[in-house]
Amino acid sequence: MVHSAWALTAGTVIVFLARERYHLVLWVVLFLVLAWTSTLYFGRAVIADGAAPGFMHELTSYITRVLYHEVLFFLLPFYAYSTVVDSPNVFFVVLLAGLAVIACIDLPFDRWLRTRPVFALVFFTVVAFAAINLLLPLIVGVRPRVAAPVAALLAIGAAAPLALRTAPRTLGARMRLVAAAVMVLVVAVGFPSFIPPVPLRMQRAAFASGIERSSLTLVDTLADHVAPTQVGGALVVLAEVFAPSALPTSVRLEWWRDGELLRISREVGITAHAAGFRVWDAYRPQSGAVPPGHYRVVLRTVGRRVFGVAKITVGD
Repeated sequence: MVHSAWALTAGTVIVFLARERYHLVLWVVLFLVLAWTSTLYFGRAVIADGAAPGFMHELTSYITRVLYHEVLFFLLPFYAYSTVVDSPNVFFVVLLAGLAVIACIDLPFDRWLRTRPVFALVFFTVVAFAAINLLLPLIVGVRPRVAAPVAALLAIGAAAPLALRTAPRTLGARMRLVAAAVMVLVVAVGFPSFIPPVPLRMQRAAFASGIERSSLTLVDTLADHVAPTQVGGALVVLAEVFAPSALPTSVRLEWWRDGELLRISREVGITAHAAGFRVWDAYRPQSGAVPPGHYRVVLRTVGRRVFGVAKITVGD
């Protein structure tokens, strides 16, 4: 329990140290490769001669567990940046946080990693997917919608030897591993909205009654709660998006009022620079005046991945 508390404290410190340090992501992947190599060699369920594990075996196993939970805690803030709390992608961040806590519970985690092939497969697949999915857009400039399925395939391919190392050589055990791998792949490819579009994140958004299109300068700035007379016949939103590197992507804006979908902007293809980019849209009702209500503008990438929400209330 003392060691688990120490591991959790160390992981919390890493969460704060990892903030905005995108240049360290490549090192995290290197640590993950070391953990994979160590798990492949030392992660057997039963010692061959039946004797107790030796000192070097236990030391390497301990270092492997440390690598796993440090990698998870390092990745957490990057995915949290791109997550919107009231969107499906919050579940992936909760999953990462849960695995990070499990990795701190030293003895059960070590036992599960050695003796439960399905757990080993799913655990390493999720960790490797999170790292590769963040690395590909940063280093190679791959679009987030392409990075996710590629990262899922690479992660499953890397996790399979770890699971097969300790799995019984029976048809049932192999089928359970195949089912787990297919489930992970289906979620990553078929349900992209559950995965935050790292490394993109919306820094801020502002509403106005008009915009200068050439310079993207708002004619005014509206508060979170404004009267209809302040808005007039148009409601404009301008979102500022952060991207740590040149990254091609496509985004769109959805307008909602009191839970009803009003408008979906056209899909805009953008190559984000190191400073990010700005995207805007306007809602102009045919009635000529913006009606009262609670407005919610959702910023999405291709694949319906939410990474920003702006809200404003129009009413007396």
